[in-house]
Amino acid sequence: MSRSRKVLYGIIMALLVFAGLEGGLRLAGFRYLRVTTDMEFNYPRPGFIKAFFEIDPELLYRIRPTVKQRYVDLTWQPRFDLKIRDARTFTAKPAGTVRIITLGDSSTYGVNTPRPWPRRLQEILERKIGPGRFQVINLGVPGYTIFQGRRVLQTRGRRLEPDVVVIGFGWNDHLLALGHSDADQKVGGATVVSLRNLLARSRAYQGLSWVVAGLRGAAATRVEPGGEGDRPVEPLRRVGTTAYGEELEKLVRLTRELGAEPLFFTYPIAFQVLADEGLDPPDWVALTHTGRGNSLGNLIRLHGRYNDVVRATGRKLGVPVIDLDALFATLDRHELFDAPGGDLIHPADTGYDLMAASIYEALAAVSGR
Repeated sequence: MSRSRKVLYGIIMALLVFAGLEGGLRLAGFRYLRVTTDMEFNYPRPGFIKAFFEIDPELLYRIRPTVKQRYVDLTWQPRFDLKIRDARTFTAKPAGTVRIITLGDSSTYGVNTPRPWPRRLQEILERKIGPGRFQVINLGVPGYTIFQGRRVLQTRGRRLEPDVVVIGFGWNDHLLALGHSDADQKVGGATVVSLRNLLARSRAYQGLSWVVAGLRGAAATRVEPGGEGDRPVEPLRRVGTTAYGEELEKLVRLTRELGAEPLFFTYPIAFQVLADEGLDPPDWVALTHTGRGNSLGNLIRLHGRYNDVVRATGRKLGVPVIDLDALFATLDRHELFDAPGGDLIHPADTGYDLMAASIYEALAAVSGR
């Protein structure tokens, strides 16, 4: 058999194997959606990346310009090149104005309300101190982690001229990573993204992705020596607890280099409501965060560890911490989150009001007002 025939025979056999694998996986109902085909984490989901976001080489993704779509129960329209919710044109800061920028995720961006807590904070400041003295700019983006928030400040901070930076993350950070943490994500060019989008339709490619993600996840589970034996460390997350603390410290240094004051807040959620009523969280919530099915206790403890990192970092670096998590825990979370009918992650109007009022009090204490 000639060499060309051998090559042709090999190609035909490979295609037959691929076709058999593809057909078998389709018949078996196998499907593994890696969320975005150019990044590997549990959010944004496939439809969201096309409808709402675009790839960004520095921020991983950002809200598309001129988007006007529905997100949960909210119609929103970000404008200008920062791709954020606040529609102000970011000119030079007016003389005598204190500019506050807020870094966060969808709870800062605002879900289920046309008035997110940064806007409510602006209203409180104008009511109590007067218009024109303070300017609050909302830099929250749905799905963002502290890694992305730090990159926002790093790339846009000097232009924004902040005096105060309010920082609140945690929920998306402890999402399980599908192969890469945020810091290790690789954002390809348009051609690479288009090719992977095409390949992602194949069940065989999805199967290979599933195997690779599993191997990477296993490799990422480290072991720490010491004590009475080695103990396993948490699985790979978008931002692990150690990296979370490191990112907080980087944000503090960057904020102070910009001549601004940092403020932290702990991230409140309402899943304790389910525990109080003997209910389980939705499967997608538990599986994307703990990987252990409906393990409500694991989810609550996991989230608590991230808030503990915020408190510890605040003490270490002398950063005021607005402990919203502890405050919300003393009140009726049914009212604050529209629970159990709400999603238990994003506050209701009463919750957003409380966030804005608490952050105002912290600002007043810092400024000595």
